[in-house]
Amino acid sequence: MRRRIIGAAAGLFSSQGIEKTTMDEIAVAAEVSVATVYNYFGSKNALLLAGVSDDTDAMVQEGAAVLARPGTNPTKAIQRLFRVYLEHFSSWQPALLREVLSASLHRVGGTELTAELAQMDQRLIDQMNELLAGFSTRGRLRPDVDPAEATLLLFSTMVTQLFMYVALDFYDEAMLLEQLNRQVDIAFRGLAPPTTP
Repeated sequence: MRRRIIGAAAGLFSSQGIEKTTMDEIAVAAEVSVATVYNYFGSKNALLLAGVSDDTDAMVQEGAAVLARPGTNPTKAIQRLFRVYLEHFSSWQPALLREVLSASLHRVGGTELTAELAQMDQRLIDQMNELLAGFSTRGRLRPDVDPAEATLLLFSTMVTQLFMYVALDFYDEAMLLEQLNRQVDIAFRGLAPPTTP
């Protein structure tokens, strides 16, 4: 029931936007009463957050497999982690991603919604930082590179590519992954430790 309501809301948010969607319309699309929708979720913001939170949980859980077996190449490990994240992001309609980004950036729904979305981003940042810190400990990053700063650089790269994906109609999932992989390669050329002759 919960997933059905979230799915119905996501479809409506994608097609007509969060602001124009009513709880009554969500109830009709989910084939439940509006009271049931309110029993599960007190507001449209709560519905949006529930959908994003569920997907963030799945990303972190699947990302844990990358951390458990990172390999020896930090570039490839980050690319694998990003592939996990992007598979989830690209499963959303671009219009829904636009709604989430708009809510985050323009404080649609108030600062509480923005803060909740930022906490979800922080979970991904923390996971990336843990991965890079492990490589740093094993001497796989330059000693002068702070893993936390490198994480923010790489996370910003991913967010930029997501912006391109939602903003440009021709920018499909394959281009998103290809561009991000190339940019991660470029970043790691500067992060890799110097090779000895």
